[in-house]
Amino acid sequence: MKIWKKGLLILTAAALVAGVFLVRHWFVSWPLRFQGELDRFFGEGAWQCVSQEEKESRMYSVIDRSNPTYTTERPGEFREWNIAFQTAQGEKMVWTISDHTMRINHSKHSLLSRERYSARQALTLELMQLSFALAGEEVGQQVLGQVLPEEELSCLEVDISYHGGNPPPDFYDDLAGEEWFTSQKATAACYLESDLYDFYISVRAHDYRVEKLEEGQRQHLLGSLEELCQALEKEYGDNAKYDIYLGEGVTAEKGV
Repeated sequence: MKIWKKGLLILTAAALVAGVFLVRHWFVSWPLRFQGELDRFFGEGAWQCVSQEEKESRMYSVIDRSNPTYTTERPGEFREWNIAFQTAQGEKMVWTISDHTMRINHSKHSLLSRERYSARQALTLELMQLSFALAGEEVGQQVLGQVLPEEELSCLEVDISYHGGNPPPDFYDDLAGEEWFTSQKATAACYLESDLYDFYISVRAHDYRVEKLEEGQRQHLLGSLEELCQALEKEYGDNAKYDIYLGEGVTAEKGV
C-alpha cells in the first residue's frame, strides 16, 4: 500500500476517535448539551460553568466487568458542574448542578420504565431545587424579615417544598414549559399559585442556631409564630400554604 494511503487511513481513524470523544464529551457535559436550557433559565450570557468534577457515589453501584473471570460491584460515578450566575437582586452566586439524581434513578428503573428520568428532566429537577432556594430567600428577606430582625431570621431555613412524594418525570417537562420558570422570575407566589403540584413554604429553625441567640432574642423568635403566619397569609392570600417549625411544640401549618 502506498504511503499516502496508509497516512489517509491513520488520519481517518484518528478523526473517528476524536469524533467519538467529542460526541461523548458533549453528551455527558450538561453545560454544553443543555446550553439552550441554561440560557433560558439563567439568561443568555448571564451564567458560566466555572468548574466541574467527577465523583464516586455512595447511593448506587454498577457492575464492573473489567475482569473476564468474575464480575464485581463498584461505586457509581456522577458529575458536578459549578454554575456562576447573578440573582434577580444582583447577588453573585455559584450553584452546583449534578447528574447524580439521574444516575441513581437510572440504576433503579429500566430504559422503558415510566419512572425513568430523561437527562433534560433531571436537569429541570436540579434547576427547580435552585429556584426553591432563591424563592425561599425571597420569602425570608421580604416577608419574614418584616417580623424578625436579622440575627433571628438567620436561624431559619426557608424553602419551597411539596407533598405527594416525588413528582412523576413528565412533571418536569410541564415545569420547564412555564414562562415564569427562570432564576429571575420564579418566586414563592409562582409555586403557590401553580396547579402543577402541591407546593408550600417550609420554614425550619435550626436548634443549634437558636441556642446561640441571647435569651431575649430567643424568646422573641419563639413568640413570633402567630406574626409569621399572619405575614405569610397577608403576602400570599388564599394561596398561602406553609409549614413552620420554630422549636419543640412551636409549630404551625396551613394547607399542608
